[in-house]
Amino acid sequence: MHEPAGAFEQWVRRRLGESSAMTSLARDASRRDFYRVASPSGSFVAMDSGRIPIDSWLDINALLASRGFPVPKILYSDPPAGWAVMEDLGDTRLLDLPEAEYRAHLDEAVDLLERMQRDLTPSECAESIAGKRHFTANYFQAELDHTLEHLFFRLLGVPQEEVTALQLQFRELCAGIAEGPRVFTHRDYHSANLMIPSGRIVMVDWQDARFGPPEYDLVSLLRDSYIDVGSDWESHARKFLASTGRSTMFRVASCACQRSLKAAGTFAFQYRAFEREDYLRSLPRTLRYLGGYAGICPRLRPLVGSVYRLLDAYTSEIDLRGFRESDAPVVVHAAQEEQ
Repeated sequence: MHEPAGAFEQWVRRRLGESSAMTSLARDASRRDFYRVASPSGSFVAMDSGRIPIDSWLDINALLASRGFPVPKILYSDPPAGWAVMEDLGDTRLLDLPEAEYRAHLDEAVDLLERMQRDLTPSECAESIAGKRHFTANYFQAELDHTLEHLFFRLLGVPQEEVTALQLQFRELCAGIAEGPRVFTHRDYHSANLMIPSGRIVMVDWQDARFGPPEYDLVSLLRDSYIDVGSDWESHARKFLASTGRSTMFRVASCACQRSLKAAGTFAFQYRAFEREDYLRSLPRTLRYLGGYAGICPRLRPLVGSVYRLLDAYTSEIDLRGFRESDAPVVVHAAQEEQ
């Protein structure tokens, strides 16, 4: 747990009451600090982003709220300081629901995604930060370069020449998914970022929203690294494609491949930088997904084959050779390395 910084705590108390009590909540991957504030006027959540700017967070919240999309109400903010107070959405995420409730809300989440892509047009978003940012092939590649460094090179100890060879395959993948139509994308649309207060979905972590492939948020939701819906993900995807008419399953599989590889790099980084072993538990599931994508889109088979070969061949700080059967990567401690 972490204590609120003095100046931040004073700022919150001046707005919600000097008798307000602040309780630390879990950090997200961005390392922002959140606190539940019990005040005389009710329960709220305060955010201290530290050095992370919140201008885009505030701007995109305003865009979504003004168009009737479910986001928390922001009561107070200090953009230069990176502080905000918002309504309390509770602790229940889509991820936390029992299976039957999860699947019912998954349908709702897909419908919400379809509505965002339909209603948040370029003209509607023209004045927003989200409307001025776009996914590009270079952006996608930068995400996968992060994976190459933190997962393959640092944690697995893959030799540089093999990392470079895999990078060339990643570039081809990124060039392909960067082509095609562009729609509004939340960019981190998955079960841990969809809160369920009072039985309704409310989105959080929208600050990186931009225009990009229509498949991106869809695969983030349906091929969620935190929960596997099995083969049902394909039926949901095909239903979405039939409704929107914007894509094909080949493109869905390709975008899912990039998104899963990007997520694997995030998990590796969180472990390396902050010793978050909990993120390692999502690695095997995420890597298993790749085989399914190659089954849908044959063009992905060489890339997925290369990734799997490296996972089977190299271990250094972690051992992922059992990723097909187990969600428990082996962490290789220093004492083991010396034997």
